[in-house]
Amino acid sequence: MRVAGAAGGYQLLDETDLAGLDLTMLTFRMPDGITGPEAIAALEADVPTSTVGINHAYRLQQSTSPVQTLDYANAMMRWHADGCRAQVPMGVIDTGIDTASPALNSARIITRAFFEGPAAPAAHGTDVASVLASPSRLQGVTIYGANVFGQQDALGLKAGADALVRALDWLAAEDVRFVNLALAGPYNKLLDLAVERSVARGLILVAAVGNEGPNVDPLYPAGFDGVIAVTAVDADGRIYRNAVRGPHVDIAAPGVDVLVPSGDSVRFVTGTSIATPLVTARLAADPTLASARSVSDVRKRLAATSAELGPSGRDPVYGYGLALAEDVCGG
Repeated sequence: MRVAGAAGGYQLLDETDLAGLDLTMLTFRMPDGITGPEAIAALEADVPTSTVGINHAYRLQQSTSPVQTLDYANAMMRWHADGCRAQVPMGVIDTGIDTASPALNSARIITRAFFEGPAAPAAHGTDVASVLASPSRLQGVTIYGANVFGQQDALGLKAGADALVRALDWLAAEDVRFVNLALAGPYNKLLDLAVERSVARGLILVAAVGNEGPNVDPLYPAGFDGVIAVTAVDADGRIYRNAVRGPHVDIAAPGVDVLVPSGDSVRFVTGTSIATPLVTARLAADPTLASARSVSDVRKRLAATSAELGPSGRDPVYGYGLALAEDVCGG
């Protein structure tokens, strides 16, 4: 592809060996005067065995709120009063993580960046890690934090599809079972392939459905068949008004005005981003899933231990219902 791309006016920007996914990724700059679909068609015609896609942007799915409500998430999910022990290491693909945050004192965190240039603010990734590592939920936590948000535009922070692919490759090569992706964006062929390879290697990917509202098509990676798609509800079990809906939705968790430790204080956070790590934590606490390598097994376990919020069975608003941590561990 490198020769064909150069001949057609494409500039090779990067070549990455993705050993964890058994892939090689090439990043090109397109020549002027050509559209993305035209470039994809031309390159795939030159190299029929290749998978070509635009380097789409993926965005965080969270907002902060001044509303001061009770810390209801643990009680709603019926976490054991003393919390549970994490059965496996977890991966987080997000912004950076402030490892000096007091909320993360008890966690072991390994971080790596997947972009060049200055890092974006680390608040979102730190929030996600704080939910995962809260001693009231999980103890003995190990997190592999992949920082993919090195870009910003008028709409806020964004991560390229290439950064997500590199992050999945890293986590596939580490001793990680569950991977939290509190981000969303458009369908991307390269990300689709990377997710497929990651799932085939035993990673269980848990992703936010997104906050673009109930009338949009599925966002990704939550829209992929091999990914656990998480939506958000409030303290009364009502769906978060901006949550994406559809047949891909698997499970719901608290995601409206959820209390999150922030330095020496707390914040209240809303969005499918903050519901997602609550589900990831519930999975990581479950001894019956410690050796799970199949997303089908995880879905069956979630379905069997959830509380229905909508029609009987799986539905496009709540999925299987509210994720419960009741009886997951004995403390």
